[in-house]
Amino acid sequence: MNEDRCCGRRADPGACEMGNLYRYTEPVVLLSLARLGAAHGYQIAQEAENLVVTRAGLDGPAIYRTLRRLEAFGRVTSAWETGGGGPARRVYELTDAGRQHLGEWIALLADVSASLDNLIAQGRKVLGPGAGDPNGGASG
Repeated sequence: MNEDRCCGRRADPGACEMGNLYRYTEPVVLLSLARLGAAHGYQIAQEAENLVVTRAGLDGPAIYRTLRRLEAFGRVTSAWETGGGGPARRVYELTDAGRQHLGEWIALLADVSASLDNLIAQGRKVLGPGAGDPNGGASG
């Protein structure tokens, strides 16, 4: 991607960071594990692609850093899986504390969503109904 482009559009310096700062890696990883059950990192990464919040997606290192942090706080457990024909893989599983933490994230995200809906509505009142529409509305 060119340095002056972000999400397919021209961007000023720092605009890409705006979209990347809030990728919400932790709730995406938690929800991926809740949906998959026990899973290794690659499976989690594949599931996470269906849940990402921004067009930027999530990179593998961010997922693994998040898994290690979640494990340190007792929200995820892991064990080495040595069976099968390939190399050993670490398999992760959500704990009860992890499920509770996911519930906290869901409540927080619901609040953020309501606030964002209000911000968008207010912005469209000022700029017009098509403001921010990627298919032809005004964008800034």
